[in-house]
Amino acid sequence: MRRVCLTLPTHRACAPTIAAVAEEAAHGARHFGVEVRLLILDSSDAPDRARHRAAVADLPPAPGVVVHHLDEDDQRAFLRAVIARAAVPEPERVLDLMLPTAVSYGACTNRAFLLAEALGCTSVHRRDSDSRYPHRGGTPVFPLHHELTALGRPASEVAGLVTRSRLDPACADRPVALVGGSFTGAMSVDLAEMERLDPALYREVVGLSLPDGVPDVWRRGLIERAFRGAGTTPSTEDRTTLTHVGADRVDMCNIALDHSVYGRVPLPPATDTIGSDYFLLHLVHDARLPGVLHNRHIVNYHTENRRSDAGFLAYQWRFAKFLLSVPHFAHVYARTAAAGDALLDADGRLRPGAVAAFARESTDTDPAGSAARLAVLDRSYRALGGRYADAADLFAAHRDRLLAAARSDMADFAVLVDAWAALTEQAGHTPVRVTRTTSTVRAEAGGHERRGPVTLGQANMIRCILRDEPDQMNIHDVWPVPSDATTQDVLDALRALAVRHDALRTTFPHPAGTAPREQRVAPAAHFTVTVLDHDELPTDDARYAEELAREARRTPFRLDHDFPLRAVLVTRRGTPLWLALAACHAATDGSALALLREEWLALLAGGALPDVAVTPLALAAEEAGPAGTRMSEASLRHWQRILRTGPQAMFAEPAAHGTETHAPCLTLRSRRGAHALARTAERTGALPSTVLLTAWCALVAHRAGQPVCVAALPTSNRFRSRLARTIAPLSQDALLALDTRVPTLDALLRTAWGATLNAYRHSRFDAQRLWDMIGKTTRDRGSHFARDVVFNDISALPATLAGAAPPDTAAPDLELAWGPAQTLPSRLLTFVHETAPVLRLATWADPALFPRDRAEDLATGLVHLLEAAADKDVPLASLTEVTGVLPAARGADWTRVDGCWVSPAAVADTLSRALEGRPVHVTADPDAGLVAYLPSGAEPLTPAGAHAALMAALPGHPGVLAPRRYVIVADPPAETDRTGAWLRQRTLTEGTGREAADTT
Repeated sequence: MRRVCLTLPTHRACAPTIAAVAEEAAHGARHFGVEVRLLILDSSDAPDRARHRAAVADLPPAPGVVVHHLDEDDQRAFLRAVIARAAVPEPERVLDLMLPTAVSYGACTNRAFLLAEALGCTSVHRRDSDSRYPHRGGTPVFPLHHELTALGRPASEVAGLVTRSRLDPACADRPVALVGGSFTGAMSVDLAEMERLDPALYREVVGLSLPDGVPDVWRRGLIERAFRGAGTTPSTEDRTTLTHVGADRVDMCNIALDHSVYGRVPLPPATDTIGSDYFLLHLVHDARLPGVLHNRHIVNYHTENRRSDAGFLAYQWRFAKFLLSVPHFAHVYARTAAAGDALLDADGRLRPGAVAAFARESTDTDPAGSAARLAVLDRSYRALGGRYADAADLFAAHRDRLLAAARSDMADFAVLVDAWAALTEQAGHTPVRVTRTTSTVRAEAGGHERRGPVTLGQANMIRCILRDEPDQMNIHDVWPVPSDATTQDVLDALRALAVRHDALRTTFPHPAGTAPREQRVAPAAHFTVTVLDHDELPTDDARYAEELAREARRTPFRLDHDFPLRAVLVTRRGTPLWLALAACHAATDGSALALLREEWLALLAGGALPDVAVTPLALAAEEAGPAGTRMSEASLRHWQRILRTGPQAMFAEPAAHGTETHAPCLTLRSRRGAHALARTAERTGALPSTVLLTAWCALVAHRAGQPVCVAALPTSNRFRSRLARTIAPLSQDALLALDTRVPTLDALLRTAWGATLNAYRHSRFDAQRLWDMIGKTTRDRGSHFARDVVFNDISALPATLAGAAPPDTAAPDLELAWGPAQTLPSRLLTFVHETAPVLRLATWADPALFPRDRAEDLATGLVHLLEAAADKDVPLASLTEVTGVLPAARGADWTRVDGCWVSPAAVADTLSRALEGRPVHVTADPDAGLVAYLPSGAEPLTPAGAHAALMAALPGHPGVLAPRRYVIVADPPAETDRTGAWLRQRTLTEGTGREAADTT
């Protein structure tokens, strides 16, 4: 159902207006079958707010109408949540621009825009508290009728629904972006008294609202019509025009904007002024977006507050600020008018970047124009005398502030435009109003405290937790609450899990600066659950719960103290819907968290649970025994063989730099891919998971130009039935080295099963000993282990785990979608979320190696390869033709040395930098490998010193391998790029630079 937002911002008493606008909402829901969200943004004082609450409570129920009455505390809480999620620069400044302490017509409407996003609305329809609806035949006529008729529909469709069309036919395919009418009655700017006192002076002052350079013949007419709307006579019949609506033909109390407008660009948030909230009307007009102009004009009136002395001065201040801003807005409007269609991108959407640029340009406008306006205003108001003279005194006392604000308001607007895309995106995933409480749970298992060594999996995860950021190491999940469960049921089931599983009562005490080597299991656990109760949830409440879980994982767990599950229960008006969880990776892995979810749901359903599996303490004892020791030693030997002989980095090429990448997520969803995968598995007799891994490895090795694909395969290590249901982190990396030097994909598939199984068999190890071995092996080889490529198949886990979306029910043939970026210690990371009925992969690829088009080529190339293999075997020599993926391009100076792609020039440059710029020459010999020639310098240099310096500089340089020999000469030759010249120098010493123990 289409959902629209009818909004009433107010900072004054307006109970009758609330009732009238609610009647308009009911009309829209009744006549158009839409859901109308009546949004009352209340900035009034406490007594008026109380009267407004009473007015809302007294509203008669209306099908299809939902009322949201938010005071400034509610609005501020919502905005803080949106701004935090959006992670915009200067968050406090952005909050102040969205909810300033002073009156801002633009800011209050911007809040309505973001709240409309949160409510899932497609349009915003604004009304004001100092206006009434027109009547015909004794009944009100509502602008919403015309707004819902036309807004968002193609202009070509609307042309037959209006009285007349004056739209350029070239714009007929564009949707109607704006529907508006004007007002009748009192002037929109309260200047009637000034006109009565001195008509000539009135015309001079109103003329300040026009840009400089307007021809006199037009100027007189514009002054005559200024601020008068549609006059004082109400219309008697409907008249609608499809056109490019001019901003002077409508009023902001009678306006509706499509999401395609306010979802791209906000209003200027200037405070204590008027007129700036008309900005989007100018933008829509200048971008040649269609609009509909109607004559259901709102009846305007002035409140008594404006007549008081304080109210008069406040209003004149706003009017003065408006007049001083005219030169700045005139610059922007001149630029938007000149840009025309160029304000739209290739998809016909407004370009926020252009708007921000124009706003920033306007801050360079000569302040003389504003100063001249202020001088005219001062002279005119003093001539009028009385309260106008008091206003002139106020302007004079704050002259510098007024002039500065004209410029700073535009700078603020540019800042908000820059942040707007992130704000609107996150508003759609943020609840409108939330009540936060906490519940404390105590889980008593009985017995006494038990201690023992950590398991291999715990030690591995603890090492990573102490090194890496929490959002990379913690894991999360979202558990759906059954419809018949209560909040207490949810808490009781969590308590039962904590009693049942030792891992949830385990901590890891350790002195500061050291890694824990012991685990302690307590007889009881205390933990808290945060309960977030909502009046209304975002439309995609599952995604919202997912975001809460992701937010919870950003905070580190204290290994020596914290309960290892951080739980947030999402409820709507007291009914629990989702349990969002972050988990400490030292207590669980993805599989263990999935098992906890399964048991939690069984407890809520009253079902029986299986016997408790091997506990972490029992597992640690097994691993310390003879069989466990042999298993760990075999794993170390497997890793060492690959580290000694395989490529040190899969992506050793000119563009690869650094040890981390900041890469956006590319998600592939393809029914074609799933179908081809199933057919290839059927044709070859292999498992679909093996087919997918093999095809992926073949494609990655092809793209990298490597004969072997070395990839980390995180594995659950739950192949033995005894460990299948263990609640503990068992997952560790399996290291696969798949030799692709075979003629066809089928031949590669035949070797892949054994190679993969061998990798999985050697994926349980002592992490500290592994890294000690990696250090020793790479020092000897002169390499740096880069976990360049990671392939994580989690398709067998429950679909909600770790942010995986629910299974696709209507997946496209092939679709690619880009998502947020993450900082990762790898150059190509792929998660397999689903293989049937749709192939769904999420990939993070280093943008330096894979610009967006190349990353998309890699993803689609995998589908093309599977489709080719579905019918027949595929020669690996034809991968470029079959997939469209090109191998890496390396310069002529790159060569293969010791199984690695190396640039001798890059080796020389890196070594030279490591040795503070002394000249270095490196040669590549097929038998001797790399040889480095370098001078001793003022301070004697040894091969060991040179090797140590290069090894320290090696991380982040995948095309650099340490030389096998370092030749130290007395002085560098004149021609440092010629090997013969170096050989003619006197050699002082030479050697491998490795420790003696490392060269065997």
